[in-house]
Amino acid sequence: MKESKKLSSLSVGAIILLVSGVICKALGALFRLPLTNLLGIEGIGIFQLIMSLYAFALVVTCGGVTNSLSKLISTARGRGDTKSVSVYLKRSLLIALGTGIGIGVIFMIFGNYICNFQGIGNNQSYSLFVIILPLGASLTVLRGYFQGYQNMLPTAISQIVEQVFKFVFGLLFAFYFGKIGIAEGVFGAFVGITLSEVVSMIYLFILFLIKNKDFEKMKELSAIKYARHEYDNAIFPLTLSASILPLVNAFDGLIIVPRLMQAGFSNGVATKLFGLQTGITGAILNFPLIISMAVTTTLLPNISYLISRGTGGRFVIERGLKILLFLILPTTFGMVAISRQVIFLVYQNMTTSILDTAFQFMLYGGFSVVFTALMQYLLMLLQANGEFRFILIVTALGGGVKALLSFFLSAVPSVNIYALILGNIVLSASVCVLAIIKLKRTIMFSVSFFEFFLLGIGTVMMFFAVYTFISCNYFSIIVNIILAVILGAIIYLVVTLPFLLKILPKTHKNAVNVV
Repeated sequence: MKESKKLSSLSVGAIILLVSGVICKALGALFRLPLTNLLGIEGIGIFQLIMSLYAFALVVTCGGVTNSLSKLISTARGRGDTKSVSVYLKRSLLIALGTGIGIGVIFMIFGNYICNFQGIGNNQSYSLFVIILPLGASLTVLRGYFQGYQNMLPTAISQIVEQVFKFVFGLLFAFYFGKIGIAEGVFGAFVGITLSEVVSMIYLFILFLIKNKDFEKMKELSAIKYARHEYDNAIFPLTLSASILPLVNAFDGLIIVPRLMQAGFSNGVATKLFGLQTGITGAILNFPLIISMAVTTTLLPNISYLISRGTGGRFVIERGLKILLFLILPTTFGMVAISRQVIFLVYQNMTTSILDTAFQFMLYGGFSVVFTALMQYLLMLLQANGEFRFILIVTALGGGVKALLSFFLSAVPSVNIYALILGNIVLSASVCVLAIIKLKRTIMFSVSFFEFFLLGIGTVMMFFAVYTFISCNYFSIIVNIILAVILGAIIYLVVTLPFLLKILPKTHKNAVNVV
């Protein structure tokens, strides 16, 4: 009975985080749409260049803190060790805040040099890092604390609050400062992001003061060395692993404009290309990845539970992979097929040549999305099986290959900005291959060639039918998009019906219910 209740609460927590994740990802993508209209393509390019370094700096500051802190706290609570809980919390705050302030000061001092190296001129946005990084670090610590008590609601609410106020404040200040110039508009967007973290932090801190009974005891616990060592041993590998992909993206943001200039592009065109690829098409292509996030988030506790019970969970793993492929393929390439019309609907001042370039980014980026979704699923299986060091190794190898491809190929005129997309595909594909080799030795699962072939044929037929129909412009642009989506869904479902019938849930008399 107790085990059933624990599994039930785990399901509720996963659903809460899943829903908040979907909402936050949607808000984050929608934020870039009006922001692009306010700043222009060059402005969104500058914003993305700075944001890539912010994402990396935040991961270095507190990457892995939320998961590691929640794991340590839940383990300590399980053994009745409340003193260690306070030590974990205190140490997390000290390290995260200290690191955040230190890295923020570095960016504040060398911000102009970084801007000049990126080829974007002087921008004061880096000076805000000294505020925004400690705030972000504190948020991750408090979220990890609440999750350690199996309370996912504060994390979910704080994330939604942060995204909502980011949307409001970011656009408001981008509009206000943008009247002066593009650089000032980008600065205004980061001012809004900073204020959104302040609001989210206030919410979590008030909740912490209300709920936490051990807050005053923290002063007398600094001498517990074993708890500090336990925390340090857990946080290092997790932070290092979480830092690799943001580091590669930050590397892209640092070198892409100078490398594109070596390929023959002007500074302004290079920045626009980067903004178009990451800020517009990249934001649209983020939506299909919500599916992989939903599937992996939901299945991780299931598969971890089954593996811990010694059953392996082969049926759940195979069915989850089939569901992921069944959903991600038509969603991704369906969005690619209608992307030209959608982008024109949102950004009506785009020229035909820019729309053509955006469509090409979407088409090649679609393959990157599929491989990324598969990579996330396979890494989830490795995580469920406790292969944390292997995850670090394969992610580092893939990241290194991507960085080399981005650096060398982006300066080749015939490749240019497409080097980033190619690098993403190679990264995710190489990680997938290595992960499958590793998993085959520990977890047995398979998907038949016929099932892959059926999904591939259905996706190709759906793509060409939608692309052909929507290009004819029979009706208004909105009606065309709606009818094209309906047509594509019908074609895909008809072609893949045998596959769909196999993955639909079946009722068994002796079925065992898991989370």
